[in-house]
Amino acid sequence: MSDMLKYPRLTDLEKKAKRRIPPFMFAYLDAGTGRDFAKDANEVAYREISLTPQFLRGRVAADTSTTLLGKVYGAPFGVAPIGLSSTIWPGAEQILARAAKAHNFPYALSTVAGDSIERVSKVGGDITWFQLYPPADRDMCLDMMRRARECGVDTLVVTADVPAPSRRERMRLSGGPVGSRGKSMYTPRVIMQSMSRPEWALRLLANGGPRFRNIEPYSDRFGGMGVTEFIGSQLNGGLDWDYLDIIRDRWPGKLLLKGILHGQDAERAARAGVDGLVISNHGGRQLDAAPHPLHQLPHIRAVVGNKMPLIVDSGIRSGLDVAKAIASGADFVLIGRSFLYAVAALGKRGGEHAATVLIEELQDVMRQLGVASIDGLSDVPVTRASSRTL
Repeated sequence: MSDMLKYPRLTDLEKKAKRRIPPFMFAYLDAGTGRDFAKDANEVAYREISLTPQFLRGRVAADTSTTLLGKVYGAPFGVAPIGLSSTIWPGAEQILARAAKAHNFPYALSTVAGDSIERVSKVGGDITWFQLYPPADRDMCLDMMRRARECGVDTLVVTADVPAPSRRERMRLSGGPVGSRGKSMYTPRVIMQSMSRPEWALRLLANGGPRFRNIEPYSDRFGGMGVTEFIGSQLNGGLDWDYLDIIRDRWPGKLLLKGILHGQDAERAARAGVDGLVISNHGGRQLDAAPHPLHQLPHIRAVVGNKMPLIVDSGIRSGLDVAKAIASGADFVLIGRSFLYAVAALGKRGGEHAATVLIEELQDVMRQLGVASIDGLSDVPVTRASSRTL
């Protein structure tokens, strides 16, 4: 039976992913923070949106292509940056970059991904974005930017919404070592959980174990710290407006600022010369009281107008959700967890399967609405569960 018959929705893959990776890694992928209120609310926000179709338009040929930052993409979504992707499933970065390239949508590689910008850009080519957690060591930051530029990356995604590590309680309860500063990753509990998923464990060993290939070139700066402790010391809370100005001045390509939820921050970012904003609550993984991006979108749009694209993420699980976000005023969306559930569940087939499902779902929604283009989604009447029309 084909994957499309067995898993026609990306949510169908979550249980299979849970069976194929250790509990501590599934918790890292799946969990929010606190009591998961923000993570759960992210999905509820999309369930509460209705789209009103207009009929008698005949059969439409749904064109999912769109233009963002001067480049035409085959779909109005991309893969959000996800740390430790190759520890969730070995080789995930290249699997996803290959699928993104095949369907012409962007893949954003995280600073703390398992694979490096040099290796992934060879697969993804010009659809590869680089997500930058600005390190405290600014020379290290500038060097990572240099590496990304030399790899042909045009779009830099600077992440602002991790001022400090979050507690990630579900991950702690699972025994997860990820992000535990100064602690060994190889606790007895981790070893036992890993042994219970032999395919994952063997693939991880073949991949060289847990890696941070973007960070490893700076090992001379570790000062006796392990790589995870060094990352914790460098990548949390270092970004301020002066630092952003330096990045903007030194980065010659397009620059997106990710994690904006407040109108004043959006206005300041526009004045700093940012090319676009990613309105995000980090998938509910940082602040359990954070508002949903779609709730903040109208205010931020009123502040910045149409002079820069507004991208949203957090809680998007389907092509229908993509359509709802665009109809609600977003120019583009990023999707994280759903792509990794697919790769964890299906391995090398996961990236292609996720991309195909999302595009087919989006095309179906557009046909049901009588909308032929992505721009046409902005004219679709949007109603929330409260019956407040947008």
